[in-house]
Amino acid sequence: MPATRLEIELLLNNLDNAMPRLLNDNQGIEFWVEFLQRADAIKEQVTLDHYEWVSTRIDEIPMKYGMVPPSCWMSV
Repeated sequence: MPATRLEIELLLNNLDNAMPRLLNDNQGIEFWVEFLQRADAIKEQVTLDHYEWVSTRIDEIPMKYGMVPPSCWMSV
């Protein structure tokens, strides 16, 4: 069953709150592997109606910490 909007917000907040530890414990590619695994776990719980919103929110999280998310590495 897909997560509710409230559950999604909680998952996104948990990911955001984990950022300082993720940045401290992982360097370079290891950070992105860990972050993207957590992000994918969240995306797997949302419906298509919420997918774009959740993806945007996930991209905003590392930006708050000065990190450019992989989705922004290449412009089309």
